[in-house]
Amino acid sequence: MESAGLLLNRREFLAGVAALGLTGWAERAIAAAAATTGWSGLPDRPEERPLDFHALASAFDAYLMDPAHGLNLLAKDGRQVFPSALEGAEDGGLTTYGPMALGKELRGDGLEGLAASLKGYFSEPYGLFLDGAGATLCEYWYLMNVTALAYGLIRLRFGQDREWLARVEKSAERLLAMAHQIRYDFNSQGYDFAKAAPFTNQDNYRQPDAVGGYSYVMLLAWKLTGKESCLAEARTGIDRYLGFAANPWYEVPSGAMAVMAAARLEAMGYPVDASKGLGFVFDPSAGLMAAGRWGGREVNGLMAGFRTEPAGQAYSMESMVTLPYLLPAVRFRPELAGEVARYALNVAANLRWFYPQYLPKENQSRPDLPSMFPYERLSREEKGHSPYATGDFAGHRSIYGGAYVMWLDQLVQPQSDPWVLRWDLAKTNFLDRDLPPAFLFYNPWPAERRAAVETVKDQSYIYDLTHSQILHPHQGRVDLKLHPFESRVIEIRAQTRH
Repeated sequence: MESAGLLLNRREFLAGVAALGLTGWAERAIAAAAATTGWSGLPDRPEERPLDFHALASAFDAYLMDPAHGLNLLAKDGRQVFPSALEGAEDGGLTTYGPMALGKELRGDGLEGLAASLKGYFSEPYGLFLDGAGATLCEYWYLMNVTALAYGLIRLRFGQDREWLARVEKSAERLLAMAHQIRYDFNSQGYDFAKAAPFTNQDNYRQPDAVGGYSYVMLLAWKLTGKESCLAEARTGIDRYLGFAANPWYEVPSGAMAVMAAARLEAMGYPVDASKGLGFVFDPSAGLMAAGRWGGREVNGLMAGFRTEPAGQAYSMESMVTLPYLLPAVRFRPELAGEVARYALNVAANLRWFYPQYLPKENQSRPDLPSMFPYERLSREEKGHSPYATGDFAGHRSIYGGAYVMWLDQLVQPQSDPWVLRWDLAKTNFLDRDLPPAFLFYNPWPAERRAAVETVKDQSYIYDLTHSQILHPHQGRVDLKLHPFESRVIEIRAQTRH
């Protein structure tokens, strides 16, 4: 985490530069919803069952919040903070506090000290949310990620509070000024606010994809403040991001946020193509998304860390953080549902390899630690074992990544078939809090499956966004028929009174 005058990367620097590769998706047409092979290259169905995210989230939450375990910390100024790793004892920054606080908020029992703790990450001198209290500089991916987390928390808890909205406005103005200064060229490592200039300590750490995260952050700022200048910046940012001929990926949160920004702007009539952004995220040629098997175990859909790390590594945070931004985008681009649903299902099953209970003890570095905390890194091969689960910069087991399991708990609901899931498209749409409930269903089998969709006390009706038609419920319920390999995007709309 960054501190006043010194920037520490989340992970140790690992030598080797990965050259930018052409994505190869641009010439491909978007697969139809019923297609059995998509352009992501992922299988229709993982071999393993999807995880029980509710059980994992509840165990994670209970252990972390228990003062007896020494992870629910108080900073010197009295703020509640959390370490980034299970073995840590220091403030893990907004990168850790944000996912934890949002996870608690989504689960309906938000942190009591949210206002004071979040305020501690707002830099009054620079007018920005930064990862660490007293920070003077920040890598671009951190900056966009923690700003998105802070804005999301404000949207959920303080959306009508003038003091908090003033912070959003001040922050957005500062980001806008920075973007104008660098002419939207984020091809540096980050920005030094004390020197009012970008910095790059290693060429390998250049982060051009941050302009995609910038677009999402500015779109969310527009939603919070109503400032048209923020909307204009969101449009400019997404144009720059989708204008890359080659995948600009450095860290996946920016790319995932860009997909949501593009889909939302496209729904507003702005001429962009969210499928190009999704192609960047699902680009195996760049080394971003794992595919195939490691040691006989499927790793399809797991995400790498930053771009310049060696091949054959995946990280729990990057593998979890993508879905909360991709899923809401499907409401606005239902034709992308097949690809996103296939990806979501594979990730929901293959995240298991980060958890110690699913691997032999010899395939992990600290099997003695509590099982509800995921390892930070999964390697294709290490110490003679494949795969091998271990830690990285701060420790073995991740809190800053593991906290996203509380988000996933709220995004997925199992159906009668363990591989047929209901994905919530509204929970993590922080842009639109007034839209009706919407869900994604996907059948990964070569035979028909069914899923139940219910209205709310006959006060709503069910609309199929995939086929643009009303589904007529019987006694407030629709028995949704899913053809082989079909995905459906369903919205529950309120009845219009005449």
